[in-house]
Amino acid sequence: MHFASDNTSGVHPKIMEALVRANDGYAPAYAADRWSAELTERLRDLFQAPDALVWPMASGTGTNAALLGAMTPPWGTVYCHETAHIERDERNSVPFFSGGARLRPLPGRASRLDPERLRTEIAADRARDDIHASPPAAVSLTNLTEFGELYRPAEIAALADASGLPLHLDGARFANAIAASGASPWEMTRELSALSLGATKTGAMAAEAAVLFDPAPGEAFESQRMRSGHNLSKARYVSAQLLAWLEDDLWLELATQANAMGARLAQGLTEIGATLSHEAAGNLVFARLPRSLHLTAKARGAVYHLWGAGDLHTGDPTEPLLARFVASWSTTEADVDALLAAFSD
Repeated sequence: MHFASDNTSGVHPKIMEALVRANDGYAPAYAADRWSAELTERLRDLFQAPDALVWPMASGTGTNAALLGAMTPPWGTVYCHETAHIERDERNSVPFFSGGARLRPLPGRASRLDPERLRTEIAADRARDDIHASPPAAVSLTNLTEFGELYRPAEIAALADASGLPLHLDGARFANAIAASGASPWEMTRELSALSLGATKTGAMAAEAAVLFDPAPGEAFESQRMRSGHNLSKARYVSAQLLAWLEDDLWLELATQANAMGARLAQGLTEIGATLSHEAAGNLVFARLPRSLHLTAKARGAVYHLWGAGDLHTGDPTEPLLARFVASWSTTEADVDALLAAFSD
């Protein structure tokens, strides 16, 4: 009954096998290997972006920060949703990497940016043609969002139109977003300047890719990557993971499984009286249940996170507490059903 995070699941066997194969013999260092070259071509084909620049990375936070640090000057402003990972969970890494650029968190529709609010805020900041102001530089989106909601391609296009700025996408759960939307990778990324493509949450060991659809910040990104310690000497092991992840659409198979288990869990929770706080578009489910049911489930071994709920053991037993449940590629129907049974009186 492990639903704490998709980071806690294991590595898919096909990806582990690919690591073993990549371990045979010698290969040039620092992404000069054949796996990394093949990865670049594979992602260019996938996104229909023949000029895209691709780098294997090992950390989602490092990828986000290095890309945004290359996309904005130290005096610029990066707009994001107030619940974005770069705002809530990355310890000011974007200002650190950029040398001072500020994040501008905005409210929106649940956990998604609202185009008109974004347009208004950027226009107001641009109107301050003032040496004292930080000018607009970029927008960062997360898909799926931190609360499991989905941006469809038309919504991303609306944000691109509203902002008129380079768009970065935190794609830690990009595979889940593609599987949930039915959109092609090109449709989902055609408005983007940069993508942090995450595989770690969807079956890999430690594998991310930085993708610059606009190659202009490429040299700046190379410097960010080097200075921050993300120029991996044995990059072939990351690239080999990503190639196995992409082979025969394994990435979509794993994301589809995780999303299906998220849907099963969302339905089951509502049937036992839970209230969903956000759209459960993929593999994340946020639901409110009485404190007494959380105590029962936890006592029976259920593993998940309460979300801003304070002390589980103190308070009204009937008070609804918000919790986050995350299904992974390895979650089964039996796992979901066992968790639901743990909430029964």
